This record gives sequence, structure tokens and C-alpha cells, in this order.
Amino acid sequence: MSLRFAPEPPGGSTIVRGGLGRLAARPQRPAALKALDVHALTLSAPHAVYDLRADEISRGGGLETAHRTGFRYIVSAEGGAVAAAEVHTDNKGAATLLANVNYGPFVEATARGLGQLATQDQVRAGAFEVRLLRFSAIAVMALWLKSDSGGADLIYPLAPVPEELQGERVYSVSDFLNAIRPIAQTRTASEGSNAVP
Repeated sequence: MSLRFAPEPPGGSTIVRGGLGRLAARPQRPAALKALDVHALTLSAPHAVYDLRADEISRGGGLETAHRTGFRYIVSAEGGAVAAAEVHTDNKGAATLLANVNYGPFVEATARGLGQLATQDQVRAGAFEVRLLRFSAIAVMALWLKSDSGGADLIYPLAPVPEELQGERVYSVSDFLNAIRPIAQTRTASEGSNAVP
């Protein structure tokens, strides 16, 4: 089995650690960082973040339309994952900005998902790059296992998911797209009908 991560963008972990330090120094710091030694937090190897757009998916687009928008680190303390921190990069690939720090359900779901995927026969038999696939328009986040050999990619939606999907289950790309396309089409049609002429 081989799960690998994209090379870290230059300066990425430095930007994340600096941002976490600034957040922890605030008088009203996030609850997830209270009582934690920020200097003792660990960062996972980052995974590239790819975003899908409802208009592209509703018109029949697939994963080839996914836009790489940054890199995401899982931030952990002794008790497990506590946050996810995303950095954006410039056109040379260097990290330039801490775009967000998230403490929601997808943080633990990512850590849990990576552990569960490592036990799957189809994952153990191949070699994959771990990516995050985000579809904000319909509130879907998934781990995208991009095959290194040109074989079939795998999609693993992170809970919580819309009712059309099942969280923490491995999907083929076609099954995943067949599940999300109708939601994207409904969303696109709704936005079109609300447009101001």
C-alpha cells in the first residue's frame, strides 16, 4: 500500500505555525487551541486541495475540472487532530498566505478517513496521492486518492455528507460524479433563476 502526499510548498509549515501562534495569543482564542501548547502541535504532511465548481460539474465536467487552490495540513495534539490549516501558494508554488484554520467535523473525519483507507484492499493494492476534493456549493468534502499508475482514482466522502452520498465509503469516480451531478444541476438552476436580468 502506498499513500503519498504532494511535496510541501516552500514556507508552508512556517506560515501555518506563525498563524497558529497568532491565534493562540489572542485573548479570545479558538476553543480548540485553549489549554494547548502551540509549540507542541504537530503538522501532517500537507495534501493538495482541489475545488469543484457547480457550473462545471452540472455541464458534465469531471475531476479534470477540479482547480488546485492550496494545501491543507492536519494540526494534531496528543489527543488527536484539533484543526486543519490551509495555505495558498503563488504561481511558483511557494506558500504565501494562511487562508483558513478550521476546527469543524471534517478535521477528525480526515484523520479517521486516512486510517480507514489504509486498511482497504483496493488501496493497499495500489499507489495513490492523497488530495482533498472540496465542493463548497453542495457542502461536500472528500479524500481524493489519485492513482500514481494511471489506474482508477478513488473518492472517499468525509462525514457529514448530503443524503445523496454515504460518508466514509469508497466510491469510484463515476459513482461519485453520478451522485453529486444532480445536486450541482439543482444548485446551478436555482442560482440561474435567482439571477437579476
